[in-house]
Amino acid sequence: MPPGLQRDVMTMEGAESHPNRDRARTPLRWDSAPGGGFTADGVTPWLPFGADPTGSVADQRANEDSMLWLCRRLIALRKSELGGRVARYRRLDSPPGTWVYQTGALVVAANLSDEPVVVPGPAGPVLIATTDSPAGDGAAGPLLAPWSGRITRQP
Repeated sequence: MPPGLQRDVMTMEGAESHPNRDRARTPLRWDSAPGGGFTADGVTPWLPFGADPTGSVADQRANEDSMLWLCRRLIALRKSELGGRVARYRRLDSPPGTWVYQTGALVVAANLSDEPVVVPGPAGPVLIATTDSPAGDGAAGPLLAPWSGRITRQP
């Protein structure tokens, strides 16, 4: 976002210590119309749209592999497995570049690195995964593909 178009007055002062939010946010496109379904054609939105017109809400509704559908599946899983409640959180030991925790009977594992990693411990059935093909099994446990996550139920 060019500095001249940033308008977040709550964080404009002291930009070095409190960078404003506008440098990384744009209006969400609802559809592929010229105003993105966000505003009428020819009306300048508060912040400009991002350069990439793909990923509108309409596009995501039509694509079951989209972030919107992943969020819907996660909410449905939380409702079915945890009764919609927030269960106790317990961080589990995991390799550098990963975040693994248990909540209720669920184990959530995220690989935030460029390499496959072994997720320690026994793997239960996969309930949700961000990739179609898991990285497989390593000698010490199941592998998690780079930049992916998965939720399993404890065996």
